[in-house]
Amino acid sequence: MQLSQKVVALFLIPVLLSSTQAFAQQARVVDSFALSQALAQKADAETSQRELVRRVLDRSDAREIAGRFGLTLQQADSAIATLSAADLNTLAQHAGAVEANTLAGGASTVVISTTTLLLVLIIVILLAN
Repeated sequence: MQLSQKVVALFLIPVLLSSTQAFAQQARVVDSFALSQALAQKADAETSQRELVRRVLDRSDAREIAGRFGLTLQQADSAIATLSAADLNTLAQHAGAVEANTLAGGASTVVISTTTLLLVLIIVILLAN
């Protein structure tokens, strides 16, 4: 009986070893070009969002409110550079709302939601500290 177990084991070991090598050579799910392209798109999107937030904070009314809170443009810029993707996305949505409310369709006045502007500044202040 032991001899038959040894014979079976000798035949099964090479079969099992060769099957794992075959599975290891499966095609990749995503090729490297698609992965590189996806990473580049994500980086471009984050860069655009950071620029949007910087544009809103560079406005004179935003600088005035930031000054009241003791925040400088350099501190805000440093905080924007270190935002996580989720925080950046949230902040960019609010900054987009502020930018969308400015001089739409040839309007001659700028109306910005003070709440939105304060929210953007408070988030930047909290992240700067």
